[in-house]
Amino acid sequence: MSGGDGKRQKEKAKSLKCYVCGCLVECSSQEFPGWLNHAEADLVEWRMDKFATRCPAGEMESFLTALRVRPRLPIIATNRPVREMGDFDGREDLRLSLLEEAAKSGAEWIDLEHDADMDYIDRFRQAGAKVLVSWHSPSGTPSRKILHQKLEILQKTGADALKMVTFAQSGEDNLRVLELIPLAEKEFGIDLIAFCMGPAGKWTRLVSIFLGSPWTYAQFEGQSATAPGQISVSGMRALIEQLRITNL
Repeated sequence: MSGGDGKRQKEKAKSLKCYVCGCLVECSSQEFPGWLNHAEADLVEWRMDKFATRCPAGEMESFLTALRVRPRLPIIATNRPVREMGDFDGREDLRLSLLEEAAKSGAEWIDLEHDADMDYIDRFRQAGAKVLVSWHSPSGTPSRKILHQKLEILQKTGADALKMVTFAQSGEDNLRVLELIPLAEKEFGIDLIAFCMGPAGKWTRLVSIFLGSPWTYAQFEGQSATAPGQISVSGMRALIEQLRITNL
């Protein structure tokens, strides 16, 4: 191999930016800072809804305080309601207020469900966070036409990035969802995280980041999965490195 070939391969490897977001669903306030500096993750999704069901009301403040401590990994704050496969079953204004507190405490991203009050996008941004508007279809994967219509509706929210996740029952389901990633960039100039849940869609979690998704979600070892078909953080990291080598 010539020196020029070796240099080009190194540059290509660097250009394959594949980010793994570990999903944090439970820990003590003392353990929290350690998870926010996990060696194998690039981002951390803090599932506030999972914490709220396990922690006394006053303890959430200690977690919010920990967000202000640097250095740490970028944080995506998610407070998923029951209607969107989450655990939060309280008042909607309280749910969104918790997210706003996370933004004020330094969370880099806020995950806002597609059917929530979009006026909160400006409030989260004023607090210093970017907004990811998300939509999930846990019962199956709609037709290509419906998926494209949903993408167009979501991009009109003015979010900084979008997330579309469905449950796959066939290989065709996977392909319909994955093709949305380059479509979102080409048609609307926006980053889209898109993959399929379930055993049949497991591989899309990996492939999505090579198609342009800004990150993919993975299960921290010792933590519960946040959706069916989730791959471990270490497993995802190993698969990414294998594909990097293959693409050199």
